[in-house]
Amino acid sequence: MATASVRCRALGLLAGIALAAGGAAQQHGEGSGKPVAAPAPPQQPPAPATHAPLPELPPLAALAHCQTGNAAHVRARASGKPAPALADRPAGAGKYVCAVLVCADAGVDVPALLGLAPADVLMLAAPGPFASPETVALLERTVADHRLSLVVVLGHADCASLARRPGGDALQRRRDAAHAEAQRRGDALPPTVARMQRDLLLASSDALQAKSTAGALRVLPATVEPATGAITWLHARAETLPIAPVK
Repeated sequence: MATASVRCRALGLLAGIALAAGGAAQQHGEGSGKPVAAPAPPQQPPAPATHAPLPELPPLAALAHCQTGNAAHVRARASGKPAPALADRPAGAGKYVCAVLVCADAGVDVPALLGLAPADVLMLAAPGPFASPETVALLERTVADHRLSLVVVLGHADCASLARRPGGDALQRRRDAAHAEAQRRGDALPPTVARMQRDLLLASSDALQAKSTAGALRVLPATVEPATGAITWLHARAETLPIAPVK
């Protein structure tokens, strides 16, 4: 009897273990014919955002683009042909390929002269062209915000703003000072003014001067002949040479 009782208890215990195992298998889909879902892989944190450096248009590349555009414009104009198609926008340019401080009475289409679309040129028109504190401030902002690398100060022949007039208004006073400097240099008035205003832009701004010293900006004087559209560049040759690396 005792042996039978022990046997019954053992069978009951085995049956209970079998029932428990069967229930666990049903909860996990085992033995039901249904596929068992693989556990989801652990979530990985997203990779931190990276900011690739923006490309920049070297000032000498911007200058070469403008010089090539002007040469093509002058050739087409001389032969009576329509203005040539615009060249591809130079790689690395920000909002503007260049900025031009031009005399307000020059009467020329500056972007077309440079072979550029109007949206690619920041136009700053002033009589003379004489720079002002507001001109300096706008150039500083554009250099900082839009990676501007080339500024052209563009005068022209037969400039009405530089004509001698009686009276002593602000424009006449600036003209007289420039005329005295032109006589000292033995040069014509329009190119003298373009050079003086280039120097004034750099001398008036630590930010522009620092960019120029580092080779990231060129501020260059020039004059245009309205009858032909030809631009004469007045900078020294050294200003078109790359900045030597700092050792």
